[in-house]
Amino acid sequence: MKRLEEIIEKLNENPEIEEAVKLYEEGVKLSVSIKTYLEDAQTKIRVLTEEGEKTVDPEKLGRKDFND
Repeated sequence: MKRLEEIIEKLNENPEIEEAVKLYEEGVKLSVSIKTYLEDAQTKIRVLTEEGEKTVDPEKLGRKDFND
């Protein structure tokens, strides 16, 4: 999330077009990763809520962690 904020700051500084495109591409990739992470967290919460205190199979939840 921090890197995405840095990218936004750099884009607001009106970089050269080539740099802006690279930053935009990186930002899109990061936003997709963040979206996936949030969806996985939502699924985990839903499963935990539905199953109470039962053990949850990590494979059932999709991705296990989120880096950066």
